[in-house]
Amino acid sequence: MIKNNSKFNVVIIGSGFSGLTAADMCAGHNLSILLMDENIHLGGQLLRKIPDNLGEPPDQKNDPIKKTGFSFIEKVKEKQITLMNKTVLLGVYEDNTLLCEYDRKKTLSIKYDVLLFATGARERFLPFKGWTLPGVYSTGMLQVLIKSSGLLPAQKTLMAGSGLFLYAAAYEYIKNKGKLLGIMELSPFFNKIKFLPQVIHQYPKFIEGAKYLSKIIRSRVPVKYRRQVIEARGENSLQEVVVGKVDQNGELISGSEKTYQTESLVVGFGFVPNIEAPQMAGCRLEYSQEKGGWTVVVNDWMETTVENILAAGEITGIGGAHKSLNEGKIAAYRILEKFRLEDTDRLAPVLKKLQKERQHHLSFVKCFNSLYKIKSRTILGIPDDTIICRCESIDMKSIKEAIQLGCNSPNGLKMSTRCAMGPCQGRTCAPVIYDLLQVLCQKDPKEIGLFSVRPPFKPVSIHALNHPYKSESPKGL
Repeated sequence: MIKNNSKFNVVIIGSGFSGLTAADMCAGHNLSILLMDENIHLGGQLLRKIPDNLGEPPDQKNDPIKKTGFSFIEKVKEKQITLMNKTVLLGVYEDNTLLCEYDRKKTLSIKYDVLLFATGARERFLPFKGWTLPGVYSTGMLQVLIKSSGLLPAQKTLMAGSGLFLYAAAYEYIKNKGKLLGIMELSPFFNKIKFLPQVIHQYPKFIEGAKYLSKIIRSRVPVKYRRQVIEARGENSLQEVVVGKVDQNGELISGSEKTYQTESLVVGFGFVPNIEAPQMAGCRLEYSQEKGGWTVVVNDWMETTVENILAAGEITGIGGAHKSLNEGKIAAYRILEKFRLEDTDRLAPVLKKLQKERQHHLSFVKCFNSLYKIKSRTILGIPDDTIICRCESIDMKSIKEAIQLGCNSPNGLKMSTRCAMGPCQGRTCAPVIYDLLQVLCQKDPKEIGLFSVRPPFKPVSIHALNHPYKSESPKGL
């Protein structure tokens, strides 16, 4: 455990592919480096793995990107890097200071010369009636259960949603001997064909996807396209799921409903970047549907608009592990150059190659996020009695009424309805609310804006507050 007010040359927030890569490359240059992460283990969601005594270990031979990631974890552990797991970032302040909570026991401040945000992404949801029932899980939660504990949520499940991660989750579930009743894909089958031009530069992704699809086909799992969950039903827990077909505009086709008896339902609609920390730091953000929503603006060196703060990975555009790995390398080179530990001329050809690779990744990002956009008709079709904000139990009707009264901004809705004021601080409902405002108000996302952030932007334990911290007003207020 480091001391309060400790100073580091480089602080990296997030130990996914970007964070691990940057930490590994910056180590060994007489720099003091801190790698911080909320989770118990390094590696982020993709590199979680079942403990050896609980289940089948990951097949690294057939998964080169995971093999690379696990090797980074081992190298980082052996190098002169300060690792702080179970550490939550609570605030970013003007004087190059971070406020953190360690292991829900104490708060402490950390100073830095250079800061790299590699905070990754979180799941995106499309609310439906009954989605708060016990037995309804996210695709990410499914993988956490499988990879961390070797558990399945149920022996039989139905999967629904949109995006490539849906198939990764299905693969994990089937591989761990679960019975998958079907995959209900919201987007049309034609979207898969549109990915073909990306094969040249994204070959590893297609090999990985083919592995998932092969397992699903061999297991005789039905995959149905243009399907949307209408309702999850059950008295005390999930018992059945109603699914309907949607047309090309995303509107439900009357009479197409079908009911599935199931023990659990796993849903996922892709990801949105975790931009709250960069937002608090005062970094410029931009909205781009092609990048997955609100992202951090960076230059070719992965530098943000705030001096000595960089960003890499999913927060610059949802694009997967290969993009994160690439951007982590670019950020590391820039950090080393800042400390005059790398020669600019020597770096030029290396950087040119990395930036060319990044453009290919960004091309995939543009294609992927454009194809899996949730249509306006689908969002408008959410019934009035559907819960939108789970923490505060705010339903669709309350959101619509507040908008009709003139609360046509995120903060206006928050003050009027209390949405996004619960323990998750809007991490679940905010993307849905942004979409609702955009559709119902017919406004550009840039005009609508974002929920404001201020420290602590994640819940902090009472015990940790026994160690108060004072500083100047934080950025981003």
